Amino acid sequence: MYFIAEGSANIYESRVAFADLNTRLSGLSTDAPFISEPNAEETYRNVMTGMSAYLNSTGSSALGGVALGSDNWPTSEEEFVTALKEYVSVSGPGAMYARDVKFSEDAASVEAIRIQSSFVALKKKKANGDIIDDADRQIEAMDTTRELVKSWEDAVRVTPYSSEFISIEGFKIIKRELFMNVALSLVAVAVIVFFTVASPLTSLLITINVSFCIIEILGFMYVLGIAIDSVSVINIVLAVGLSIDYSAHVGHCFMVKGGNNRDRRVLESLADIGAAVLNGASTTFLAVVVLLFSSSYVFSTLSKQFALTVGLGVCHGLILLPVLLSLIGPKAFDAAELPIGISKVDKLVDADNDLELARE
Repeated sequence: MYFIAEGSANIYESRVAFADLNTRLSGLSTDAPFISEPNAEETYRNVMTGMSAYLNSTGSSALGGVALGSDNWPTSEEEFVTALKEYVSVSGPGAMYARDVKFSEDAASVEAIRIQSSFVALKKKKANGDIIDDADRQIEAMDTTRELVKSWEDAVRVTPYSSEFISIEGFKIIKRELFMNVALSLVAVAVIVFFTVASPLTSLLITINVSFCIIEILGFMYVLGIAIDSVSVINIVLAVGLSIDYSAHVGHCFMVKGGNNRDRRVLESLADIGAAVLNGASTTFLAVVVLLFSSSYVFSTLSKQFALTVGLGVCHGLILLPVLLSLIGPKAFDAAELPIGISKVDKLVDADNDLELARE
């Protein structure tokens, strides 16, 4: 993680504060923002601290012989830039800081410097024993660091930056994105199923079926140690579209089976469409089963989630939904076909759905 300071004027005016920045970063490792103690080169590197120590011990004779003030810093911004160029040059005493300083094209001013710091390792153990990033504490560390820097604006104006902030920003919004995207997908599924199945109750049961499937996928993800990230969230949204397939066919087939006996209609629906649904699930599973052994995180996560989607989707579509339809399923369409051997008159028999339909 870097603290970026821009502009010669800003850097020169706050030169003492920049050189002593390590004092501001001390004691922040145990609580947010979880910044490592600045007591080793691996965790802290500051060109201003190094230059200050050099000027105090050696003077400016090797840095262009610029005049030093009472604070042992060059007396003007121009002389500061001259001394800094000599200090970080290839043959200068601060050559190790060369990559931490950016000069203008004409080398007349300093565009920016960076002060390297780092966070402590923010990890946690998953249910399967694996060690992964602790997203909650990383988010807290990033946000608290930004708040800390804002409190320095009176003396030190810097911008904190880390390449890890990109992924941490993703962690910060991933929960909201997960709930929002899954909710929108379920709403879209509910609307489409309502118009295609044309039965409010059956559409509701199918949507509830899909919702249960998504909840169970999330539960199995926890058991398998699959973290909620951009890869897994995309697959969860895809699971909504995949799992609806196994329930919608059964629900629609139930509605076109005539008669007043829900148990009979369920059995006929499963006999008619059940094998096709099972075959479709089997081919989808076979399409990703080889990826279960992949060492790639993306492919491994995708295959596990697809396998869960197929397995749970089939169980809901061929087991749970038929049970629900047999208990509270709606009446068939008026144009539904009656079972073989049942006349239209028989539709008036057993209005309470408790007795077996009479045969001609």
